[in-house]
Amino acid sequence: MKNITFVYDPATEQEKLEELLGRLNPKPDKHISLADLEVSGYSENDCLACSLSDKQIKELIKSFGEISVRLALLPHPEMIEARKGYGINSSFEKAWEEIQQAEEIPEIDMMQVNEQMVLNSLVVGTSMSILYSNTSSSFLEGLKQRLTQLGSLFRRVKLKPYTITYQDSGDEEKTIETAAMGILVVAQCESNFVFRRIIEESGLDDGRIHMLVLAPKSLFALIQFSLQNLFFPTHGSTLPRFVGYISTREVKITSDEQIYFALDGEKGEEKELTINLIEKPIAILPGKDLLEDEKKVGPAQINANSLPTGKLKEELLHRFLPWVRHATSEEFKELFSLLRENSQTSSTYLVLMALSTMIATFGLFGDSAPVVIGAMILAPLMGPIISLAMGALRQDGLLIKNSLITIFWGIVLGLIFSIIITWITPLEVLNNQITARIRPNLLDLGIAVASGIAGAYAYSKEEINKTLAGVAISVALVPPLAVAGIGIGWMDWGVFGGAMLLLGTNLAGIVMAASLTFLMLGFSPFRLAKRGLLISLGILIVIALPLGLSFNKMVEENTIIQELSGKEIPHGLLREVNVIQIQPLKLSVTILSEKALNEQDFKEIKEEIEAEIGQEISLELTLGVRMGAIEK
Repeated sequence: MKNITFVYDPATEQEKLEELLGRLNPKPDKHISLADLEVSGYSENDCLACSLSDKQIKELIKSFGEISVRLALLPHPEMIEARKGYGINSSFEKAWEEIQQAEEIPEIDMMQVNEQMVLNSLVVGTSMSILYSNTSSSFLEGLKQRLTQLGSLFRRVKLKPYTITYQDSGDEEKTIETAAMGILVVAQCESNFVFRRIIEESGLDDGRIHMLVLAPKSLFALIQFSLQNLFFPTHGSTLPRFVGYISTREVKITSDEQIYFALDGEKGEEKELTINLIEKPIAILPGKDLLEDEKKVGPAQINANSLPTGKLKEELLHRFLPWVRHATSEEFKELFSLLRENSQTSSTYLVLMALSTMIATFGLFGDSAPVVIGAMILAPLMGPIISLAMGALRQDGLLIKNSLITIFWGIVLGLIFSIIITWITPLEVLNNQITARIRPNLLDLGIAVASGIAGAYAYSKEEINKTLAGVAISVALVPPLAVAGIGIGWMDWGVFGGAMLLLGTNLAGIVMAASLTFLMLGFSPFRLAKRGLLISLGILIVIALPLGLSFNKMVEENTIIQELSGKEIPHGLLREVNVIQIQPLKLSVTILSEKALNEQDFKEIKEEIEAEIGQEISLELTLGVRMGAIEK
């Protein structure tokens, strides 16, 4: 690059000026103070390499008028917005090196707001500091600033009304009346860290203004978005649904309330903001990283149609932003209509219940986990159970009644087909698949609770596949239902009772967890939900008591098995330890010995095992002889 003039801040002391000039290698053609600069003496063949403040840069550009002078920027302590907006290297020497290497200086769009020049960004809204890039030079200071910005989200946040008027890709004027936390506007996507990370196809100089509208429905969603962009940024990450992106040639933002904004970090307030591009582009050299980026044509808009309008907008404006998202009346009506439909007993529901229980029963007899899983996928139990949870939460008698009737007929039909298959199957063996469903404990309750949360969450989010959560619920209900039918078919009331206890536990756990999830998502006020939740909680506690005892037994069994398995006693090595009964304690043990054992040895082995675990036992002993010892 030829004809480079170094322009410096008039406040620069002579000693500092000499230091700066000493860092410029090769030397510029000449150097001059901004106060002595006459732009009329320069042309498009000249380059002004400026180390100036943001304010001085704006004044210099305004002084150009119709003169085409090319600008390059060098770091300055008060050049904050220009450095961020144009990606200028923070190293004085490296920034000068990039200027020397540049073959040409392109003309770049520059934004103005109410005819005020913008070097970096316009930020609308008092709570938008989470979208500022940090201005500190050190890592620790930057981290501290990020944490401070994140901490500001814990204060009370209220959305503000904005009317956004813009031209779409077809030059048709569009207007969005929405409620938003704030708006971020830039001229260059690639010059702003937020746009660069979340707008994958973003251009450097595409003749458009780029705008993000932040309209969260909960503090949790806002904090999640902030953490991602402040601490774990990824280029091209998915834009959340509550963030709308619009690119246009001109945009106007108005509001019934005063609009608070920051223009290149300087605060102001207006009733209307008109944002467009300066007619004459400015020839200014961006940083090397931005200059080398491939020019792209990005999307015209993303999620613009998802911004809150109408009743949703009004509801958001009349309250502070909650920690978790509250359902709106429109969302509730849609979900409630679906749940009412799912609570009805239909022929499709009954057929699928019969088929899924038949498959599960065959899988249980065959001790086949994959077949049992297939039955879970087919089972239609999710609909009426989630409807029951909502009915209990909202104290809706009709919804509760219809859901209970549907669940009842599904259970009866499942039992009938399971009993029939048991009668025609010449097997009566407690295999692993059956045994696992007749000794319920607190772990099974945990599965039920997680399944209920999954079901309620899936129904409240239209983007989630309902089948996935339906499988989780069927995991908790279909296998124990089939085992209960097997117990009746065998006339084994122990098997039936254990399976029905597991079935009841899972049903109560799912309903309780789903109700709480709907409550947290804002589908019912607590005063209305309190009675149904207390009843569900009472039933759950009553059922959980025997589960707690069963869980304690399981812990005791595992403790005994761990103590004895692989234990070397005087008579040999203990293997394959199983607890047959816990009260009184009855064990099945295999002992590996180097010789044949007699009755006296067996009595001594029993005493040795009792000494190890500290209690009396009944013992079923299997003898295994080490062949290597016999060959000797």
